[in-house]
Amino acid sequence: MLQNIRIIQAEKSHIISMAKLIAKYLGTCNIQSSDEDILSRNIAELNDTFHFYQIAIDEKGCLIGLCGIGKPQNNNDYGLNIGTHRDVLYVVVDKPFQRQGIGTKLLKNCLKNIHDYPVLYEAWGEIKNGDVNSHQMLAKCSFDLLADLGTSFYKNHGYCAYCVNKDNNCHACYCKIYIYKRFNV
Repeated sequence: MLQNIRIIQAEKSHIISMAKLIAKYLGTCNIQSSDEDILSRNIAELNDTFHFYQIAIDEKGCLIGLCGIGKPQNNNDYGLNIGTHRDVLYVVVDKPFQRQGIGTKLLKNCLKNIHDYPVLYEAWGEIKNGDVNSHQMLAKCSFDLLADLGTSFYKNHGYCAYCVNKDNNCHACYCKIYIYKRFNV
């Protein structure tokens, strides 16, 4: 099925489809406001950042995945002293197309043109088979573990109230920060 998938630069016309895919699979964990609708918030964010994204399109022209790497920044939410870096904004693939290498291909495409600063990836979720669900993709894309922030990071920073599970006592969501291997910190 991967041979029928095209990876292209995102355009403004893709924003609504991108926002829907992000909302569908990432819930509200990344939004620290209960006053705003997640889809509207994602659309507003993507209006400013869509040019940082690569998208995967199926043979019918439907968006099935996306990946973006943001602009250089100096601060991070993790308390890590790494200087100027870029963040992987999202890697999202529609469920019927997952586990076929599309997310890996999207991330590799985005990394091709990044030669200036380290790239961080925030891997989160339940630990399965000893690691977060994205660990295999990160290894294939030459990322190394930079910091394991454990199970309390999201709870301590108020994300649980916005989580799709809405369980303040689950303690199941790990936060691990990976860095693109080409850079040493």
